[in-house]
Amino acid sequence: MFHSLTGRISGHQFPFLFLETGGIEWELEVSAATFQASLAAERSEPVRLLVYLQTREDLLKLFGFWTDSERQAFLQLITVPGIGPRQALKILSGTTVTQLTQFLEEEDLSSLTRIPGLGTKTAQKMILQLKGHLVREEPSGKASSPAPAGPLEELATALVDMGYDKGAVRKVLDRLYGELKSLSPPDGESSRKGSASAVTDQQEQELFRRAIRELSS
Repeated sequence: MFHSLTGRISGHQFPFLFLETGGIEWELEVSAATFQASLAAERSEPVRLLVYLQTREDLLKLFGFWTDSERQAFLQLITVPGIGPRQALKILSGTTVTQLTQFLEEEDLSSLTRIPGLGTKTAQKMILQLKGHLVREEPSGKASSPAPAGPLEELATALVDMGYDKGAVRKVLDRLYGELKSLSPPDGESSRKGSASAVTDQQEQELFRRAIRELSS
């Protein structure tokens, strides 16, 4: 089962995103939010996309996600009868995870049916099945960027080698990195070369300490 792919963005053609890794170019179908986030990413810098692999007798298809909350919402949506991967992605392109969660919590059928491709019966099924189960985004409602593959890959490898679960490690590092981005680096501290989203040595050490504390709790 694929969980994520790390590589460089090699092309865009909505709703598809192309990611090159290890000499292979992958085609991923993505939501509007992930597509927009990928446009803002540096072409020369590696990024990590969470993925879902759809398998059928005649089809292997990858769907990509910029944030964990979007991927979790997608996985919940495809459990609703009548909603397949492509329609789930279309729903996520028509609203944010935060708004979708609010509509479901408030049983706001009117707002749900204004989402492109979502009819009344399917919206009712979503309310019955998903109310109280979707993962909310950051309070700002903005999609947070995943941790840069380069600077934090060594941290992730070190933590996994220490015995921590790989999935838990990536989730904690991505969240801590999102928190780190909201803070300005200390004055006079130089960042690693070659990336606007680089992590300084001091920040990397702090991330490592905080990750260990959270993974051990």
